[in-house]
Amino acid sequence: MARSQWTLLLVPHDNERVRSIQISGKSVRIAVTSALFFAFTLALFSIGFFVKQSHQMRASRLEHENELLAAEVDQMRSQMETLNRSIDDLSAKGEKYRVVAGLPKIDPQVERVGIGGPGTATLKSDALYHMDPKRGQKVFDTSSDLGVLLRRAALLRSSMEEALTVMQRNRERLAATPSIAPSNGPLSSLFSSGRYHPVLRITRPHKGIDIAAPIGEPILAPAKGTVRVAGYTSGGYGNMVEIDHGYGYVTRFAHISRLLVHEGDVVKRGQVIALVGATGLVSGPHLHYEVEVNGKQVDPLNFIIEDAIPD
Repeated sequence: MARSQWTLLLVPHDNERVRSIQISGKSVRIAVTSALFFAFTLALFSIGFFVKQSHQMRASRLEHENELLAAEVDQMRSQMETLNRSIDDLSAKGEKYRVVAGLPKIDPQVERVGIGGPGTATLKSDALYHMDPKRGQKVFDTSSDLGVLLRRAALLRSSMEEALTVMQRNRERLAATPSIAPSNGPLSSLFSSGRYHPVLRITRPHKGIDIAAPIGEPILAPAKGTVRVAGYTSGGYGNMVEIDHGYGYVTRFAHISRLLVHEGDVVKRGQVIALVGATGLVSGPHLHYEVEVNGKQVDPLNFIIEDAIPD
């Protein structure tokens, strides 16, 4: 069988003769195969080169991003140190608030729960730690310290809210506690379980104190409260004002000449509620003043603070 032949014609542009070159089919196949192999090899090297360049660019970009991340972490830690000092200052003030409010110090076990950090399991499972242990450790430490700050802040908030609540309640209680003399004048009769009545001429309990004062002398509310009674009453009290201060405190003012408040009025400590008089069963003008605590009559002198300043 005759071998296949390939004829290559070279046709010039001028008048020279046409040249022909005879090439065997085997040679053509070898040439084509070589060209394809060269092209394929060149393509592989080109792809490898570009892939390597891409990986290098990606690695360089990641390195730059990691450097930026590390710088941000360092800045965050600096800010956290400032925040930690602020929380320390607030914690010290919070302890003072608890002392003022009469609350005990935070239990050390509770404080340890508030400060304790996460375990190392989080670090071991962190992908960044496996890729870059140094930076991974830094990020983990920062995350752990941030968790500590958050728990300390939550504990401090709870502690201060408790202290402020108690202080507010104590303040309201103090505002409702009788503490000033209701009128000016000397004492003419004291609190007693048995006192001779000047009008009835018998001995019976005296549930309050009498303050000798002229008719028209102002009568002051000894604490904040709501007027429960304002008017004429039986039992020898004449015109009387009764104030419910809350927290079990009730005060009464008898023998009034003129009422300046009405039932339901809210009064504050030092407010003029009436004027001294001589109404009811009395031998002369004076103010009869009573203090009741949880339904029991007590000595009003125990609720008069000398030099107390009205609100």
